[in-house]
Amino acid sequence: MNRNKIGVSILVLATLLVGMVLIPAVSAQEEKDYSVTAEEAFKHANANMISFIAADVPGFENWTGASIDPKPVELYDINGQKLFYQFSVYKEKKLIGTIDIYADKTLGHSFNDITFDPVPYKAAEAVKKSKEIANKNYPTGEIKSTNMVVYSYPKIGAMTVVKDKSGDESRIFVDAYTLDEVQDKPATETEPGVWSMYEMKLENGVEENLKEWEKSDQLTKSIEQAAANKGININAAVTEENIEKLSGDAVTPKASGITLPVPKYGQENSVYCGPASCQMIGKYICNIYRTQNYIYDFQGWHDHNNLNGGISDSDARDYCYYTQQQGGLGQRGTVIDTTLNPMTAIGEINNNRPFFSLIKGHFRVCRGYLSSGSLVYLYIIDPEPIGSGEYKIERSGENEIKRIYVRPS
Repeated sequence: MNRNKIGVSILVLATLLVGMVLIPAVSAQEEKDYSVTAEEAFKHANANMISFIAADVPGFENWTGASIDPKPVELYDINGQKLFYQFSVYKEKKLIGTIDIYADKTLGHSFNDITFDPVPYKAAEAVKKSKEIANKNYPTGEIKSTNMVVYSYPKIGAMTVVKDKSGDESRIFVDAYTLDEVQDKPATETEPGVWSMYEMKLENGVEENLKEWEKSDQLTKSIEQAAANKGININAAVTEENIEKLSGDAVTPKASGITLPVPKYGQENSVYCGPASCQMIGKYICNIYRTQNYIYDFQGWHDHNNLNGGISDSDARDYCYYTQQQGGLGQRGTVIDTTLNPMTAIGEINNNRPFFSLIKGHFRVCRGYLSSGSLVYLYIIDPEPIGSGEYKIERSGENEIKRIYVRPS
């Protein structure tokens, strides 16, 4: 099987210029307002983009000449607080990516992910429909707010909050891709619903998250200062000349990584992220292609004629574990893992084994990694949006809750 090995010198933000003095971190004890402004987030988005382009990281080969729209889409959490600034990246007036930067310092490192060639969503239509449903269901109620939200990461939709005469508030969710109404119920491993990414991020503790944000802010300022010293404005379009100037001053350690040519299959409906991910794994590892309906129905788990939620992590493991004579993939060493060790992920990819990267209520596939010092990034194939799927890069362990490593016996 082919795999694309890379050896790159990544733009190491903390040591970008030899002898450069970093701006002292602001003590978390003194911080009173933890919100991030759109201007701050814009600088973080540009710094991350430049670092990847300058290092010639896979996926960014054609991003030279790209620029970020300084006016982001503001995405909220279902708890009503601002979650992301989503910046659009354009090259020659074509949308080539989006960068999500956290809107609150208590949520940790500023960078969440970069999506390549994103599928546009229907924000205006979703907002309109959520209001229409609110007015229909609560004709005497008062609409308090309507925002674009991340209602079940990475799913995006419109959320309208309506207050009835008794003072009770209700939430109406409409998916921004399908324009389907989403029930306001907790998402589970197999049942779609909504969950708060904000609350999940706070599980690490505010103090630890603030330290992570401060590190990312220091690194962003390092790039900004290094660029300024060479007469480069990091907020302008990225030119080849400027990238060459920055790359020439880049200080190592070296970065290395592998991307595997795993085929991308989009999920065919709202609960088929698991079967779609099984398709990708099976085709790459075993050259076995089976339909998503087949995988959904495997061993009598479900009936595709009567959808009742998605498959579980143990279902996906068993599909990979069962022999090919039994209809599975025959990978008898397949295991579910919750340690999320980045070195284990690196080892799997080095052995030509893509793996399942699960976030809450959703399957994805990891097809590669990029490693530099203590930083490890994963290349993710997300089977959403329905019918297409997307490529992403995100920090290892940032949003994951478990992995399934697909191994031979």
